[in-house]
Amino acid sequence: MRWRIQKHRAEGPRAAFRQQTEVLLKLCNLKGGVMSSVKNTNEWKMHMAAGRMAFEKGDFAAAEHMYSAALKEAESFGASDPKLAHTLNNLALAYCTQGKHDKAEPLYQRALTLDEAALGADDPDLAIDLSNLAAHYHRIGRCQEAEQFYKRAISIMEGRFGKEDLETVRLMSGLAVVYSDNGQSADAERIYKMVLEIRERNLGSKHAEVAESLNNLASLYCNNNRCAEAEPLYARAIEIMGFTLGPDHPELATVLENYAGLLRKNGRLPEADAADQRAERIWKKAGNHGY
Repeated sequence: MRWRIQKHRAEGPRAAFRQQTEVLLKLCNLKGGVMSSVKNTNEWKMHMAAGRMAFEKGDFAAAEHMYSAALKEAESFGASDPKLAHTLNNLALAYCTQGKHDKAEPLYQRALTLDEAALGADDPDLAIDLSNLAAHYHRIGRCQEAEQFYKRAISIMEGRFGKEDLETVRLMSGLAVVYSDNGQSADAERIYKMVLEIRERNLGSKHAEVAESLNNLASLYCNNNRCAEAEPLYARAIEIMGFTLGPDHPELATVLENYAGLLRKNGRLPEADAADQRAERIWKKAGNHGY
């Protein structure tokens, strides 16, 4: 799982959507006395690897095709085999990146149901399913459901690993984005500040995830007309991302666009245009204008 990069609502959502990178490959188990054949397992692995490669290249239609082929193999493994839920999650993500949310939701829900039955109610792998559904509901504007699933995922991870765990913190950041987009600014600010403190304490002040937290808090401030507080946070986020991720990383482009929105809001049009132009050069070089 990667970061939640908050985007100015005033600028429109070229939001980062990489919150849901794929679930780690799980080992085949033998629950229920069902053992997948070596041939089917190898076919499944081949399709999953091809789907992952296509996804990382931004060819989401090809990823959908390969994950659909993998699902046909995974269906033969039995409901208790974790590869089935894994495949459902990945195919759902491929659908989401193409805007096919109606196709994604039943797959996410089925993966959650399967893992609940196989793993129990407090397994960390279940938190992955819950966060997938939370991110899905957030993308389609169903913030109350997104909040519900994020809170359940956070409860599982916090109970198992504690508040300082970085995966727990990433889920907290996702919940804060939901609060921000739903107009719950005080709740969002409280969590953003908590996440920033934990990340600085555990990762150091120059880490890319610290920059993500700075950007998110700055965007919240900017959306609430607290631009004077936002500007130094954006400046620090841009510096950190340029140093840690490189000058051509898409995450940097998103933060530059956010910063340009602040500058434009303050009437500093030449500076805003320069930041936007820099961001556009990054997007063009990356060959990806966001999902």
